[in-house]
Amino acid sequence: MMKLLVYTDGKPAAAKALAFAAELKKRLVSELAVITVRSGTHATEEPPPVGIDFPLTDRNSLPEGLQALVDAIDVLEATGLMHRPRSIRIQDIARGHLFVCRTVADERIAFYESFGHFIDSLNHEIERHQYSLLIISPQCLGKLQRLVKGDPVRKLALDLHTSVLVVRGGGPDSRYVVCADGSPSAQRQFPLLKGLLHSIRGPVDLVWVKKPDVKKQDIEAAEKCLQHAWNWLETCDRAGAVHRLEGENLVDLIVDAAGTSSVIVMGASLRHDVYRRMLGSLPMQVLSKTKSSILLAKLPPEADVDFMKAPFSC
Repeated sequence: MMKLLVYTDGKPAAAKALAFAAELKKRLVSELAVITVRSGTHATEEPPPVGIDFPLTDRNSLPEGLQALVDAIDVLEATGLMHRPRSIRIQDIARGHLFVCRTVADERIAFYESFGHFIDSLNHEIERHQYSLLIISPQCLGKLQRLVKGDPVRKLALDLHTSVLVVRGGGPDSRYVVCADGSPSAQRQFPLLKGLLHSIRGPVDLVWVKKPDVKKQDIEAAEKCLQHAWNWLETCDRAGAVHRLEGENLVDLIVDAAGTSSVIVMGASLRHDVYRRMLGSLPMQVLSKTKSSILLAKLPPEADVDFMKAPFSC
């Protein structure tokens, strides 16, 4: 079972991530939870009414973080995933608060308000509940804002302890563009893609972008990966086009091939951490430039072994 965690801060952009997460939940055998992260501690906000059936007609009296979670209920209801309850029962937990709602299929959705550092709070819940994918649609920041506040998407790509789907222009029914160059990091994305395959409605395109001076063994590895992936997707009736592109600027070629309304799939780089932070890996550079959504697979290195030995099942 895939375990999905979707982030909301109550801002309009978060609705895109919530809607995407709701569609994944409806299409997959999966578990879904919603989280918001607040800086500071419990003591920085008025304590909420804990342990009682709190009527949602009084939602505006809740602290800001819990209001953001109640707003998320509205978005999930609009997707048809759940009905809005008349009341919620808020519980105290170690790092914040929790309440639980039910889907129309009577499945549990947990809503977490967590206090603390943004990445640390997310990683705490990810490790505690073993979430396999975080879904987020952060607010667009200008260059100056990113310089002053830092880029949250970059921080997630570097330091989050699970895969991340950054929702921008591509939605659940958009074209998926899988970057497959045969490298170990590229191969790591396929176990995650397998878990999501039943949520993908249309064909999946494969893209390999090579530099003019690429080595022979790298060409062979890429072609083997492309053929293996295409065979698997064809068996599952998801095979789209295979794009073999060439040029010096790999980032621009990938961004142009995806356009502005796709879901780009890439494996997280296995380069040394200092290199990734100082120079940026290819996925990091694509992440910073594309207007499409991007799914960054962050799986352990051993996760690619089964895919290359034999085609996955559907």
